[in-house]
Amino acid sequence: MTEALMRDLDFTGIDINPLAVLVCEAKAAIDSGSDIEGAAQTLLKALRLDVSETIDADFPGRTKWFDHESAVKFSALRRAILCVNEAGARKVMWTVFAETVRLCSNSRTSTYKLHIRKPDDRVPADKVIETFEAHLRQALIRVREYRSLLGARSSSRPSVKILCEDVRKAQLDWAATEHQVMVTSPPYGDNQTTIPYGQFSYLAMRWIPEDDLPGSVAAELRLNTNSLDSASLGGTVRAAEEKEEALRALSPHFDSFTREAEKCGQRRAVRKVSSFIGDFSDALRHLRTHPPSSAHWVLTTGNRTAAGVTVPFDAICRDIVVSLGGKPIASLRRQLPNKRMPSRNSQGVMITTETTMIVEFA
Repeated sequence: MTEALMRDLDFTGIDINPLAVLVCEAKAAIDSGSDIEGAAQTLLKALRLDVSETIDADFPGRTKWFDHESAVKFSALRRAILCVNEAGARKVMWTVFAETVRLCSNSRTSTYKLHIRKPDDRVPADKVIETFEAHLRQALIRVREYRSLLGARSSSRPSVKILCEDVRKAQLDWAATEHQVMVTSPPYGDNQTTIPYGQFSYLAMRWIPEDDLPGSVAAELRLNTNSLDSASLGGTVRAAEEKEEALRALSPHFDSFTREAEKCGQRRAVRKVSSFIGDFSDALRHLRTHPPSSAHWVLTTGNRTAAGVTVPFDAICRDIVVSLGGKPIASLRRQLPNKRMPSRNSQGVMITTETTMIVEFA
């Protein structure tokens, strides 16, 4: 998104995660000139005057993930942010708040999953406001740096559309005459067995008022720690057999993968893989047919191991885009230098390399 805006290119982003969309909306607000420094001053003034000891949010697990004293501090921050009237600037404040939740809750920061910290590793309540203010200062510095890079635009501001929707069903209104450049690094697999973005977002989403979260179903997606991950690609194994059958006909590499799983006696164990790739294929088909304009796609994928069987996701992805009329014109592979994921999990060896494929649609 940032690269598109700096080049005066129209941008459309799609994500089912309300917190991810909120962060993008905050970036758009910075780009459009929202008064972020004024919002920070309003917030800090309200925070200094707040002497309430009430806790303004209640949700399942709140007392587990936040000690009473910390919940009081987060409530004060929440009230102060709500004193910012301009919606765009308030979204920037919520992104700083979300980072503070990540750093100061009782969940470990070493993993995307919600795991309780040991008592001696918890952040003291008196560090909550301090952490927020430190990250707010950093945010203000980055806002100034970004705006100095933009300088004076030579043309009108590009269009920005950020959709908080399921990418398989998103309402798209792209013009068929426009050339599309689609850039994505899709999940390696379903969230529950790879990176649980829903769990990662849950605590912040429960503190942020529903009216300030994007999307029409934010309440459903933050209902519990698994709601968002279950709604994401591959989040359910319902109809996994039908998806597998369709994929085997479409992708020779997926067919080889399922045959290998059968030989290893792991056919049932890889149903979530079939479900995820089936959903991913549906998403690409939806993006390609609404509307079918000329395009270049850039897809970065990784090959994970599930139930002891390597999933050739890069090759399967190639089969899918070819079936949609795409022509792969380049492929780059790189080692992953650092990851916030273990080298192994219950599903097997984790990903250490990624492949970026560039596809052309005439």
